[in-house]
Order: sequence, then structure tokens, then C-alpha cells
Amino acid sequence: MRTDNAHAALGWAEELQTVASAILVPMRVAATRAGSFRASVESASAGPVTVARIRSSPHLVAREACAITSTDPDLLMVTLHGSGPATVVQESRQRRVAPGDLVTFDTGRPYRLDVTGPCDVIVSGLPRAMLGAHADLIARRTAAPLPTDAGARALVAAFLSGLGEQLDSVPASSGTHLADAMVALLIAAFAETSAERTEMSTPLTERIIAYVRANLGDPDLSVESVARRHGISPRHLHQLFRGRDFTFTAWVRHERLHRIRRDVTAPSLAHRTVAAIAASWGIHDADHLGRLFRAEFGRTAMEIREAARTAPRKPAHRSSATPSR
Repeated sequence: MRTDNAHAALGWAEELQTVASAILVPMRVAATRAGSFRASVESASAGPVTVARIRSSPHLVAREACAITSTDPDLLMVTLHGSGPATVVQESRQRRVAPGDLVTFDTGRPYRLDVTGPCDVIVSGLPRAMLGAHADLIARRTAAPLPTDAGARALVAAFLSGLGEQLDSVPASSGTHLADAMVALLIAAFAETSAERTEMSTPLTERIIAYVRANLGDPDLSVESVARRHGISPRHLHQLFRGRDFTFTAWVRHERLHRIRRDVTAPSLAHRTVAAIAASWGIHDADHLGRLFRAEFGRTAMEIREAARTAPRKPAHRSSATPSR
């Protein structure tokens, strides 16, 4: 949606509100300065994750309690502020945001974002379910800006910046892989900054989980290779997973199988064979894959793919809106 007509500031703020609400969650947007209002929004889907780049004049964004319903997507929103100072508020936290900071919001609770200068922001909406147990790790950091000057935070910033520059060319076939990479980086970034220290969930464990999820396609991924990569013994690695639902090896298998099932049911990957999809997630033996799928899901991958073909699906969302003066 593009237009070059002149409109009042309130009108363009309302259009930005409409577009942002459609691609993320319902929110209120208001211009905070008199005069012309400029804004552009580009968005694309990377698998189940929505990514948008918003460039605009100063404005206020509010996710208000009266607008939150049970039908809204259950998202954690992660923003990278490329430019434009801002103030964020969620629950009892109020913080200043500097260019280069990462900020998260829990869309299930009210929040405010007051952008006080021209801004360039990358916004990503991640389904809470996709983050699993790590959703709470990230949710505990809402409205608490993280600088992106080092470590995994710098990698997240580079990833989101690059994605924001290439939204028009995000290939549908790689969307789920991009989403997995984003989630793995985010978990690593928030794990390394977390002050939490528990027996079952330590920064080291979170880094290992992030590393494995980013490298599931490597057929040589193993207890030994992961332990060596993180400077620990295989025995220590097994101890880190003691008390969880899965052993380390079973967890890696579980992660791979669920990604293969997701990909074989994705319409955008219908042209790829089951064997090719399985190989991309590190499983190259077709007979072994069949046994694993029957044990995990009660059906083969082909049976699951065939069943999915008859199920109605929503089309992937991609939009561009550029209100201008």
C-alpha cells in the first residue's frame, strides 16, 4: 500500500496504526509533533515470525489493556532501534532507549513506546510457543534495553539489520530457517545477559541450546562435538541436561523431527522431497527417518505431508505501506 497524497498528521498516524496492528497486534499510534507526519513500513514473514522495518516521524505507540483480547497473537516483540531516541514503559519499568539497543515487549500486557525523534526500527514478532521454555527468559527482560556492543547481542543486531535491509527478497523457502536462526540468536543473547543461575537452566546451558538449534542441519552434531565446542566434557554436557524431559541426544532428535514435520507440511516447501528436507536437518537415512517418525508421531513423514495438503491454510503475510507527505 503506497501513496503520495498529502494528509494531516493524525491521518497518517492512523494509517501507520492500521498497518502495524495488522502485521503485529492491535495498538494505538499517535503523532507527537505538529506538522507533517512521514512513515514507511515494510514487512515480511520468516516462517512463523513477522519482521517489519518502520521508519517514521516522532510518535507514540501504546498497547492498551482495553485492546488486548484472547484472539490476539501471543507474541513477544523484539525491536532493534537503529536510530531515534525513545522511552519504553511496561509494568513498573520505564527506561530510555538509545540507538543500537534491543528492547522486548510482552504483547499480552500493556506497554508504551514514545519515540521522540525520527526513527528507524526493526520489529520482530515471535510466537511465544516458538520460544518454548525460553519465552520466560526473554519476557523477564521486557522494557529493559540491551546494548548490542558485544557477544550474541551484536550478532542479533547484525542479523536483524541485514534482514531489515532485505525484506523484499526474503525467500519463502528459507523463512523457517531464518526464524530458527533468529530464535537461537535471541536465546543466546538474553541468556548471556541474564542474572539467573539455576541448576537446570544456566547461561552455559542456554548457549548450548542456542548453538544446537542453529546447527541442527549438521549431520556430525553430537555430544562430543558440542562438548568440545563449549570447552566441557561429554559427561558435563550430559549433567547439564539431567532432570530435563529429554537426555541431550533425545532432545536433539526431538528438535530435528519437529522441524522436519513442520517443513514437510509447509506449502512453500511442497516442491522439496521429504528426503531433501530431512537431510537439511541432519538426517540422511530414509529408513531411519521412517522409524523415528512413526515412533514420534505415529505416522510417516509422507503420511503427514499428505494429510496437511488437504488442510486449509492462511497465506503468508507480506505488506508494504509508505505514507508520505
